This record gives sequence, structure tokens and C-alpha cells, in this order.
Amino acid sequence: MQPTFIRRLLAGSVSLALTLSAQVLADDKCSVDTIQNYAPADTRITSAVPTSEPVAHCRVEGTITSTNPGPNQVNFRLQLPEENWTGRYFFIGMGGSAGYVPSRSQVPAGNPLLVGFAVAGTDTGRQGHMLDWAFLDDEAKALDHRDRGAHLTNVAAQQITRAYYGTDDMYRYMSGCSGGGRMSTEAIERHPEDFDGVVLGAPGDWTTILSFIYNVQQMTREPGSWLSPAKLAMLEEKVTAHCDAIDGVKDGLIRDPDACDYNFAQLRCQDGDAPDCLTGPELKSVEAILEGPIGPDGDPIRPGWPISNMTAWSGFLGPVPPPWSPEPSMENIAKSAGGYVIANTMAKAYLGPGVDVLEDFDVSNQDHIDAWRAGMKRTGFGLPFKADLNQYRANGGKVILWNGVSDPCCLDAKMKAYYDKVADNAGGADKVDKFVKYYRIPGMAHCGGGTGPQDAPDQMIRAMIDWVENDEAPGKIVAHRGAERVDLLFADPETGQVSGVMIPPPKGEPHDFTLCPHPQTPTFDQTKASVEGAVHEAENWRCSAP
Repeated sequence: MQPTFIRRLLAGSVSLALTLSAQVLADDKCSVDTIQNYAPADTRITSAVPTSEPVAHCRVEGTITSTNPGPNQVNFRLQLPEENWTGRYFFIGMGGSAGYVPSRSQVPAGNPLLVGFAVAGTDTGRQGHMLDWAFLDDEAKALDHRDRGAHLTNVAAQQITRAYYGTDDMYRYMSGCSGGGRMSTEAIERHPEDFDGVVLGAPGDWTTILSFIYNVQQMTREPGSWLSPAKLAMLEEKVTAHCDAIDGVKDGLIRDPDACDYNFAQLRCQDGDAPDCLTGPELKSVEAILEGPIGPDGDPIRPGWPISNMTAWSGFLGPVPPPWSPEPSMENIAKSAGGYVIANTMAKAYLGPGVDVLEDFDVSNQDHIDAWRAGMKRTGFGLPFKADLNQYRANGGKVILWNGVSDPCCLDAKMKAYYDKVADNAGGADKVDKFVKYYRIPGMAHCGGGTGPQDAPDQMIRAMIDWVENDEAPGKIVAHRGAERVDLLFADPETGQVSGVMIPPPKGEPHDFTLCPHPQTPTFDQTKASVEGAVHEAENWRCSAP
């Protein structure tokens, strides 16, 4: 009989051998050669590495060569969890003009690996700053950024994912806001076979850029016409106090900015400039921005910016007064107007490299509008969405549309117009309701911030999973503000925190937000009106038909 220490040594050796063997098998599976065998012919795998953070996964890097037009290189990343894969695939919608390959979701923030998703993302076929669109003069890069690069990535990444796990059964999701919302819209319209469920927030359109041009021109119209963050904060406080209760509930929110009417002329400074009043040039700027740009025919090009949460305007009008540089860099954004940087880089692609939109473009000039339209048509980027999701519906796809009602960039009014057109193309409200839900989010600015909820996109993805996998259509969705209430889907389970946050958290005391599928609206139980804090609790709100 062997001594005990020898038996333990042998047992330990066998255990170590099995562990090493398993690691070799895992390493062999997560290798360039193996992943390359899974990939389509146009895809080249450049790296496949077993990676331990944030959870054990196979980190795959690759490129796809797009052609006709082309060639152009589309870079992508795919993260495949080694354990506890849920059968779910998540594609990251990229804000702005993309320009880099992501590892983490942007909206909602965090890494979906943490909850068992396979995760894919792409640079959309171009490398550069996310607020630079000058590359659109390259036909191949413009097409890849519009939709082709994401589609090619999804074809390759989904094929690899299925082969890696040895299954054909997979639920495919996408989420994005702003540029990511635009990517999502292009995906469900042009490639309806790519996803089962898409959560789509605040996509811009071509009139978004024209409003940026118009509004930054208001900021440089005359000396003193720029609106400072301090003045906008003062206006937000006064407007909120005036309009908060028009929906029957005093909760610090203007739920329907269109119902709010405020006379800004009463704030005109009487004895020189002061923190609590508006100078003549400032008053003119506020009124112009609320009116919106007027086209050559005298009709509005686009509605004005929302009157609620006016502090959100600063992100596009500049935190500091002009003059500004149009350079697309993170350093410059802190000392320039975001709307100017975005619009000027796009104008260089559409109109020519020497254009400065502050001086060389007039939204009331028909020749200028025609030239902008011609630039969109030539590049293929920025053209109006078709709002035809019938093939996506035929494929069984589901979509949740959402928008902050206080978003100055990508207006809730434009999202509603898109939803209405989708409904018309689908045969009416009853039919569209079976595969599209639309949520208006009070207090929320562009993709977040403001005084809205912090975790609305997270809750919508949870609702989407239920819809796709359990056929439970979304109704009332409860989102939250305040650290003790917020429930972030992709948060680290140990810390409850997320990384890669691009959108600042909202301000205000802890609050539950009842979000209702359009055309339903949140209604407060007035029997609880005298109960302290009742307006902040979701149990006291319901969704009501209009």
C-alpha cells in the first residue's frame, strides 16, 4: 500500500494534469486558427486570447474587408464568455461617428459580459474622433459607417458565436443612443435579419445638424448673444417652478414641454446684466432657439429645442463663450460648442474642406439647403429614414423606441414622427403595437442626464428580453434616479458600478419614473397627494389611455 503522502502527490498530479489539460483545450478553442475556421471568408482574425477580466472570456479581434465600393477595413471585437453564457448576443451601438472598437456598451453603460452576453462591437470602418464626420467624403467609409460595417460585423460575429458554442439557438440584441440609435435604425430598416430585439434611443437626422448650425450662429450673432450655463440654469429653475404642476403633480418634472408656456420677456434686465435676468441679446437667443430654424420657404425646418431642462443646451451651445475652434478632439470640446464641432466636420464632407458653418451656411438660403441635400445624396449618409419596418416584423423582430422629452439634440417630437410613420407603413396603431413600443422619458436630456432616470435603457433591455424570449410585451416600465434605487443591468455584481460611462448621471432626489408605452401616459393616484414622498414611488403611478 502506498504511503499517504505519495497518494496525495499522485492525486495532486492528476488534478493538476486535468486542470492543465482543460486549460490547453480552452486555449486551443480560443485561438486564432480555431476562430478563423469559424469565420466567414471575408473576415481575418488577428487575435484570440483567453482573458480573465471582467470575467473569463475569449477576446477576439478581427478585420473585415468591405468592397464595391472599397476596399475598406472594418475592425471589430467579439467577447465570448467561457462560463454561464445565456445564449444571448449583444451588439454595441456607437455614439457620434464611432471611430474606435468598443469593449463596453455605451447606453446602457457597462460590459454585457457581466451578465452572460456574448458582446460584439465595431469602429464602423473608420478610425478617428467620435465627433468628426469629415471621412464621409470617402465613399466606402461613408457606406461602412452608415450600415455596411455593422452588418458585416454582425454576420461574422454571430457566425463565430454560434460555432464557438456549438448551437444555432441564440437571442440577438442591440442597444444604442444618438449615433447608436442611428446605427440601430439603419440596422432594422436595411438588415432586418440581424437582430431579434433592438432598444433604440434618440437617433439624429439631417435636420439635427441644421439646428446645430442655426443655434451656434445665434450664439455668435452679436456681442452678448451667447447663453452661459449659469443663465440656462437660472432659466431652468424658473421654467420648472412655473410649469411643474401643469400635469397635476408637483414632482420637479415637466412631463410635456409642449404644454409649458413661459414669458421670457418678463426676465429682461432693467438695470444692466445680472445673474437673474436676460440681456436683450440673450433674450433674443432664447426665443430664437425655442422657435427653431426657419427654411427658405418660411416654414420650420425643425421644431425648436424643448423648454424643459434648459441646462442641457450647454452641451451643444458651448460651456464657454465664442470664439471657438472646430477641432474634433476631447480637449477642444471642453472649450468649444459641441454643435459647432459636429456640424462643421459634416459640412466639410458635404460642402467642401474650406467651409465654416458659422460664416458660410444659411438655413434660409435655398442654394445652401440644396447643396447640403446634394452632399447627403452623394455620400449616402444622412438621408431620411424610410420608417418601413415590415420586413423586420416579418422576421419576428421587436423594437423599443425611446427618447428624452428634454433632449435638445435629437428631439422627442422627431421620434414620435418616426413612430407614427412606422405605424402608417405597418397598417395602423394596432398592428405596430405588436412589435414596436415607444416610450417618452420625462426629465431626460440627450441619452441621459437632466433630471430623468439613470437606468431607463437598462430597464428597457430587461423588458426587451422578456418580450423576445417569453413573449411578454412591455407595458409599464419603472426606471429610477438616485444611487439607492438605480438598477444598472451591466454593473459589476460586487460593486454595483459600471465602467465606460459617457453620459453624466441625472440630478435630483431619489425618484421612481413610470414609463408608459405611447400613447399611454403616467397618471398619479391623487388619493396619495397628501402623503409625503408619494410622488416618488412607482406604486402610486399607473399607465392610462389618453
